[in-house]
Amino acid sequence: MIMMPLSATRRVGDHKKNSAVVQKDISRFTKEICISCLFQWIKWPQILSLLHSSVQHGQNPAQDYATNLPAAAVSREVGGMGAHWTCCTPRQHEDERSELFTDEEWDKLYGEAEKIFRTNSTTFDNSIRQQLIHHELNRLYPSRGFKSMPLACKRLGSETYVDWTSPASILGELADPTLSAEDKKYFEIRPSTQLVKFERSEKDGKITKALLINLKDEKTFTVTARKYIVCAGAVLTPGILFNSNFLPKDLPALGHYLTEQPMAFCQVVLKKSLVEKVKEHHLRHPHWKELADKHKEKFPADPVPIPFNDPDPQLYFPYTPDSPWHGQVHRDAFGYGEVPPTVDQRLVVDFRWFTYVKPQKTNCVTFSSGITDTLGMPQPTFHFRVDNPEDEERCANMISDMIEIARRLGGFLPGAEPKYLPMGSALHICGTYRAGTDKKESVVDRHSKVWGHDNLVLGGCGVIPTGSACNPTLTAACFALAAVEQVIKEL
Repeated sequence: MIMMPLSATRRVGDHKKNSAVVQKDISRFTKEICISCLFQWIKWPQILSLLHSSVQHGQNPAQDYATNLPAAAVSREVGGMGAHWTCCTPRQHEDERSELFTDEEWDKLYGEAEKIFRTNSTTFDNSIRQQLIHHELNRLYPSRGFKSMPLACKRLGSETYVDWTSPASILGELADPTLSAEDKKYFEIRPSTQLVKFERSEKDGKITKALLINLKDEKTFTVTARKYIVCAGAVLTPGILFNSNFLPKDLPALGHYLTEQPMAFCQVVLKKSLVEKVKEHHLRHPHWKELADKHKEKFPADPVPIPFNDPDPQLYFPYTPDSPWHGQVHRDAFGYGEVPPTVDQRLVVDFRWFTYVKPQKTNCVTFSSGITDTLGMPQPTFHFRVDNPEDEERCANMISDMIEIARRLGGFLPGAEPKYLPMGSALHICGTYRAGTDKKESVVDRHSKVWGHDNLVLGGCGVIPTGSACNPTLTAACFALAAVEQVIKEL
């Protein structure tokens, strides 16, 4: 028998949750995220060894604890965050959107992005818990517009297996590791390869070449192209430009206007009276009744009337002007939400509430010319505060809203009572190379082209210029689609 790693999949850049074993036990996914993400902050030691007081390897003396994003992390693997993202793809509310595109343009871009991501709100409709919680929250809060979460996924082969959208599923055959030499002439993925910096022409500002390094043998090489597109995330992308000697006089907004979502979290054990409603005939649709009855017949001693393989619920409260936050009621796996093995996971749901902060130039990430990160790139230092009175009041109202709703469904799981998570936990950093019309206040134009550099385009959440409460990936994809259309025209 050949034993494969739990997360092993055959496609390059595949989603970690597409492992069949992980789908059988979502708690295993927590470990996959911890392996994939590298924390970006590096703390200054509070206690130095007498023998090694001068050793500062892996430390960042420039990082102020008060302005840190202690949970900020990056993913340095093929697929990036796309290998383990939640696949939540809601559209921004009109109040959150940039005015760089008209409403008609936004609708068109969102529609295209949703097709690429396979976004739908029905994949988990066969979940008993999904239907149960959906019914209960709409009964309790009929005016809040509680909905099934739009997710980037597709159910394949069975009622229980879901293929989560990833770079691999988007690339299709191009993600096959056995891609022929002929195909590699036009497209090639190079794992264990790092972009170090660009070289630029002093004459016209164009990028002349990119310097890369093979991390396995540490050999460097260069690539020349007509267009260069960088999608290394909201922290690593400005770091690459810093390493390429882009100065404040070139791009004064680079690294500035950083936004990250304050996040409140708790886990709820569904109350018995709510779980017992599974047995109420007026709530049970035929599919639900069949599954529940079969489970009871097979496991008559089980006190919970929900099948063991019942898909996890995936629901949300969308942003509204009256409730300016995004609330998710679902089950997923993160390092801060691991359910103890002694607790029946069928009875636990996660509450994750996000809100926005207003973009401020002083909220930023800077980079060191002397201290490097794990892979030898300039070490990022965060300068971020939530000190706007409006943001503070909104955060307080958000967690109060989450607690009030959570208590209507059940009690708090011990150890997972309501709390704010450390800043950066949302992993939704945006704005560090924001799009705009003013070269002093933005880094790229509406087509994500860097000001003054005709052949350099940036992608990812860093281009999003507005404060946003919802998951940003779909909106980042809209900017990417507009950018790609412009690149094609220019080529």
